[in-house]
Amino acid sequence: MLTIAIASLSGGQGKTTASLMLGRLLSRQGYPTLLVDADPQHNLTTYMDLELQANQPTLLEFLKKTVLAEDSIYPSEGNDNLFLIPADDQLDTVRLSF
Repeated sequence: MLTIAIASLSGGQGKTTASLMLGRLLSRQGYPTLLVDADPQHNLTTYMDLELQANQPTLLEFLKKTVLAEDSIYPSEGNDNLFLIPADDQLDTVRLSF
């Protein structure tokens, strides 16, 4: 498994666009690809046209350990190799303890 992280503290750098385009490219090349939206603005989730209901788990529930990772993974519409762990606007409230 290859992991690619795209991160920057500055806004407007193209992180979401780069992540989405790279994910689509890899998935269309036949690689099963999981995108993780770790931004409370949840633009990647929006760009992938994923509309969650209030009871559907997101990255927040996974980080809080209330669901397993598998329970927060959603398939992309029209692309069998592309998956998403979505974010929501409550993501910035998470407090992790290790």
